[in-house]
Amino acid sequence: MNLIQQRRLARLAKQNAKKEATKPANKDSKGNKPVVSKLRQNMQKAKADAVPVVDQKEPLKTDAPEDKKDEQSEKLDGLENQVDGVEGSVDDLKNDVESQGEKTDALAGTVDELSNDLDSVKDEVSELDSRVDWVENDIEKIKEKLQDDSEFIGNPELETHKAILAASIDEMLNVEDIEDRKAYKAEAIVKLIDFVNGYVSSAAKYPNIVAVWVMIWLFDLGDIARALPLALHLAKQKIHNMPTRFKSKIEVFICDQMYDWANAKLDANKSAGPYLDNLIQTIESDKWQLPDIVHGKMYAMHGKHLEVLGEEEAALSAFEKAMSLNSAAGVKKKMEKLQASLAKKVKES
Repeated sequence: MNLIQQRRLARLAKQNAKKEATKPANKDSKGNKPVVSKLRQNMQKAKADAVPVVDQKEPLKTDAPEDKKDEQSEKLDGLENQVDGVEGSVDDLKNDVESQGEKTDALAGTVDELSNDLDSVKDEVSELDSRVDWVENDIEKIKEKLQDDSEFIGNPELETHKAILAASIDEMLNVEDIEDRKAYKAEAIVKLIDFVNGYVSSAAKYPNIVAVWVMIWLFDLGDIARALPLALHLAKQKIHNMPTRFKSKIEVFICDQMYDWANAKLDANKSAGPYLDNLIQTIESDKWQLPDIVHGKMYAMHGKHLEVLGEEEAALSAFEKAMSLNSAAGVKKKMEKLQASLAKKVKES
C-alpha cells in the first residue's frame, strides 16, 4: 500500500471515529437497536468498494489517477454526511412521534377522567330531577288540602307554614263536630300567627293562603279584634283569593262574617262598635264592589246599631242607603218610624 492510500485510510478512520462518537446510543428510548437504512448500507458498501484491500507486499495497481480516487472519496464522504443528517432527522422525528404518543396517552387519560366526571354530574342532575318531582308532588298535595289555587312563589318561609297549615287541616278533618274543631283552630292559629303578623307588619305583598286561613279561623272563633284588621289588610291588597270551597270573594266573606257577628251582638243588646263602623268606613273609602244584597244588608245592620244607640239621624241615613241598594233590605218600617220620630222632634222644637 502506498503512502497516499495509507493517509486516506487513516483520514477515513479518523472521520468515522468522530462520527461514531456523535451518533446516538446503539439503542433507542425503548431499548431497541436502531435499524440501519438501505441507503446507509449501500453507502457503506460503496465506500468499501472504493478502497479495496491490497497486499502490502505488492505495489497498488490501479488504472484511475490518484486525484480521481480522492475526488470519489470526497463525494462518498459528502454522501455519507448527508445520510448521517437524514438519519439524524429520522431519529428526531421518531423522538417527536414518541413524545406526541406520550402526550396523546396523557390526553386520552384526561378525556377519560372528564368523561367519568360528566357521568357523575349526569347522575347528580338525575337525582336532583327526582327530588324536584317529589317536592312538586308534595306541593300539589298541600295545595289540594288548602284548596289553594295560587302559585307557590319559592318563598321558603311561606312554604314551611303552608305545610304546617296543611297538617292542621288534616287533624281537623277527623273531628266531625264543628264546636270541637274550634280547639284545633285555636292551636293552629298559635303556630301560624307570628308568621301572619310578620307578613302584615313587613308590608309584604304576595298571595298568602296561610294568612287567609288564619283570618277565616279567627272569624270562626269570634275573635273580631284580630280577625277584622287582618281581613281589611288582605282585602286592601287585592291579590288574595279565598280557598276554593268558598264561592265568594274575600270582601263578601268579610261582610257575611261581620253581619252575622253584629246581628248576634244586636240580639244580646250589645254594641258592634267600633268594628262595624270601621268596616262601613272601609267599604265607602275603598269603594268595595259588592253585590247589592250584601251591600244593602251591611247598611241595614249598621242602621240598626245606630238606632239602638239613639243616633236616629245617622240610623235613618243608613236605612235609606240600604233601601236604595236593595228594596228588600227589610228596613222600610224602621225607616218610616225614624222619619216620623224626627219630624215630630222638629215640630216640638
